[in-house]
Amino acid sequence: MTLDKVRPIFPRLKTASVAAGLFLVNLWIARTLLWSEFINQMYSIEGSHIALGRYILDHWPDLHWFPLWYGGIPFQNAYPVLHPFLVAAVARVSGVSAPYAYHLLTAIFYALGPATLFLLAFKLSGSRWSSGAAALIYSFSSPSTLLITAVSRDVGGVWHGRRLQALVQYGEGPHIASMALFPLALLILILAFEKRKPLWWGLASLALAATVLTNWLGAFALALAAMAWLLAARYGAGPWKWAIAAGLGLWAYAIACPWLPPSTILTTFRGEASAGGAAEGLGRTLALLIGVLAFLALYVLLRITRAPLALAFSVLFLFPAAYLTLAQEWRGISVLHQASRMHLEMEMGIALVVSFGAKALLDMAPRRLRAATALLVVLTGAYGAVRLSAYAGRLYHPIDIRQTIEYREAKWVSGNLNGQRVMLPGSVGFFLNVFSDTPQLDGGYYQGMQNPYLAHVNYQIRTGDNAGPEEGMIAAAWLKAFGVDAVGVSGPRSEEPYKPFRNPRKFDGILPEIWRQGDDVIYRVPRRSQSLAHVIRPQDLPVRVPISSLDVEAIHPYLRALDDPAFPEAPMRWLDRHTASISTHLNRGQILSVQISYHPGWEATANGRGCRVSKDNLGQLVVFPDCEGPCAVRVAYNGGTEMLVARSVCWLSLAGGLVWMLLHRLASRSARRRGGCAKEVTVP
Repeated sequence: MTLDKVRPIFPRLKTASVAAGLFLVNLWIARTLLWSEFINQMYSIEGSHIALGRYILDHWPDLHWFPLWYGGIPFQNAYPVLHPFLVAAVARVSGVSAPYAYHLLTAIFYALGPATLFLLAFKLSGSRWSSGAAALIYSFSSPSTLLITAVSRDVGGVWHGRRLQALVQYGEGPHIASMALFPLALLILILAFEKRKPLWWGLASLALAATVLTNWLGAFALALAAMAWLLAARYGAGPWKWAIAAGLGLWAYAIACPWLPPSTILTTFRGEASAGGAAEGLGRTLALLIGVLAFLALYVLLRITRAPLALAFSVLFLFPAAYLTLAQEWRGISVLHQASRMHLEMEMGIALVVSFGAKALLDMAPRRLRAATALLVVLTGAYGAVRLSAYAGRLYHPIDIRQTIEYREAKWVSGNLNGQRVMLPGSVGFFLNVFSDTPQLDGGYYQGMQNPYLAHVNYQIRTGDNAGPEEGMIAAAWLKAFGVDAVGVSGPRSEEPYKPFRNPRKFDGILPEIWRQGDDVIYRVPRRSQSLAHVIRPQDLPVRVPISSLDVEAIHPYLRALDDPAFPEAPMRWLDRHTASISTHLNRGQILSVQISYHPGWEATANGRGCRVSKDNLGQLVVFPDCEGPCAVRVAYNGGTEMLVARSVCWLSLAGGLVWMLLHRLASRSARRRGGCAKEVTVP
């Protein structure tokens, strides 16, 4: 190989070396996660993410219905699926447990974030020094502590990494992963526009789909970044670029469609809205209008001053992330639900703007000043790495999970309640399904809740708001109505950190106590039958949608029917994770109330014949078997027409893309053989 051929490799090796160095230094910061099965952050919701990975590992490929949370939900509603799939894959390939796999994977994604940011920044600017400086700022400092008082108090200082804290203390593993993926997805998108070949278009669509399937906030950040690039590129891309970008987005959605169907998107948005936190009406509209006008003014200013591409992109990405975050933190106006969580994306934007803003100034400075600045950046980065490493050592460490209340309570429940539905407090509920397939009325990701009424019920059970002395009786009524056999409570001296029950003694004298360790108690919810299926009459169904979670009169006839010994029992057995059989004896006109969340994807047969299903006023499944005598009912979730269409769209989009790439390759070869084209055919 001649020197002329080797010489172009050197710049690529330099770039790869910087990216690898950033990755390794950040991996060193998160090194404890590489060998930790569990860490001392039981306040974290990472238990829910681990539980999903463990469930995939144990039940692949039966991932249609997820019966463990919220009375059952479609599996794709549980959480964006890519991260838990990767956890399961790492566990399967390596042979470690799901918790080990989760922490290994999150450490790798944490370390990848600055590396992928560097590669994107270098593509935009062509400057390794400025791009490396942005990655160092992003790696080892937390600018949000200078802007948000609550974050400053929480994390403790600008050299204490908020990104690391969010990862280990708050369980933001998928969010951190998406922040490593979306710079890479945008980089591939930019390369696709340069190459203009089907293979690159396909890679761009896969990268976009991967980001969307990892985390909602990461997907939104990717949309902001793509918009910023399209606006900054030559001061506004032409209509054809916007059209192609939109087409790639549609192709990416087609690929992701089975795991992100329209119903899941609508359910998630509905769940976010019901949780509150976003201003409504005039205040929100005015804040949105001000933000849009300010963004447009900023774009015009950048265009007039002919700001360099990298700086223009950075500013246009930072502004919406900062505006959404600070509008909530400073003024209490949430233009977007959970906008405050975008302070991590804001930190990424700040790192880019500071670095490329400094570059624009230093380009006009003497060489010695530039050299001194570069040395200062390196020394500051080294100082930040040392400080952050020390902070990481104080923040988290491995623990013996067997000593925690989360483990002890989960193991007792799984060993003694035989798969019955439970409701457990706070972190015990988050970690319950790490250890077992015990179903629970609550879950880990409320936005995916299929039955929206459960949010009100769960809140009422825990808080007892406005229930007065009857709060224990009201809570017990709701537990029975939703098929719960046991409820756990954590008292003020419990190790469980959340202590969500405002009155932990509300069930004393109402429900029998079946387990206690110190201030942690589990009560039995007496039910005539522990099956989730019950024979009743149509008139016994809840008479109306309850006006509020205090409106237990709406369910009194239903509760009486559940306890009526005149009705035969209806034992229910799961055949797999989405199919159940129910055996009973029915009289004409009797029906089955099944305490599973209704979805249009449920279907049923009775004695081999198809029968009607519907939703009752509590959002639970009702089966109309139309039987006389012995009746064998089978209920199965297949996702319905929506999932059939979604799967078809996905396979057709993948197949169409492969055919397009193949035809393009054949056409290129044919053109070269004919000598009619010196280069491969490109796609405009």
